[in-house]
Amino acid sequence: MDEKINIHKGHRQRLKEKVKNNGISSLSKHEVLELLLTYTIPQKDTNALAHELINQFGSFSSVLDASYEELLKADGVGNETALFLSMLPNVFEVYKANKTETKIRTIKNTEDCIIYFRQNFEVQNNECFYLVCMNKLGKPIKTITIKGSTDHNISLNIREITEKINSVNTFAVLMYHTHPKGKVLPSEADLSATQNIINICALLNIVFCDHLIFNEYTHLSLACAGYLDKMFKQVIEALPNISSKHIRFQQKSNFEYKDVQE
Repeated sequence: MDEKINIHKGHRQRLKEKVKNNGISSLSKHEVLELLLTYTIPQKDTNALAHELINQFGSFSSVLDASYEELLKADGVGNETALFLSMLPNVFEVYKANKTETKIRTIKNTEDCIIYFRQNFEVQNNECFYLVCMNKLGKPIKTITIKGSTDHNISLNIREITEKINSVNTFAVLMYHTHPKGKVLPSEADLSATQNIINICALLNIVFCDHLIFNEYTHLSLACAGYLDKMFKQVIEALPNISSKHIRFQQKSNFEYKDVQE
């Protein structure tokens, strides 16, 4: 008799590669749970157990919210797995509390940008833009929030944004954007919105720092990914008489000031 083929052979490694390449948001809820289970059940396929736990408790979040005792009653769940899953929500609470304790006061590099977003904003059900106005020291002095509708459409009122940026002594602008249910790669609409804000900053002689896109699990910096180079060139072509400065971030380093026309 032919040996039964295991369709899930090598699946845990494929899940890890998927997370490394595309972020954990690329996994379905049962795949996230399946991956978590591999860390306490190293020698067994965890796909079926992940499905069973979600079916039994009702959802992925309900599995993590279950107590140690409740999880231990589930078939296939031992002491280590029950303890590991039940303590995860508390681990997240400690993580969030620690981030608040070490709150970013000034934004000096890309790493600061990422920490500042996670400390001050959340990825909600609808898409949002946040424009953070900063002074010369990189200290945030005003946040402009632009929320989209439930179908994730966002409309930018250029005049209103210009007035708000200009209402305070803004030296630099940092742009944040959330993708609640998608990858962090920018759409054509995202790139167009970025160009519009860059144009506003050029006209106001204000530094445009970066545009970072976040979902619940990961992020993308348009500056680090090379998207902004072309946009600054378009500013030069469209506004040849504008002498504007911009800041190009470098990972874990201070701002580097450069002239757009250099």
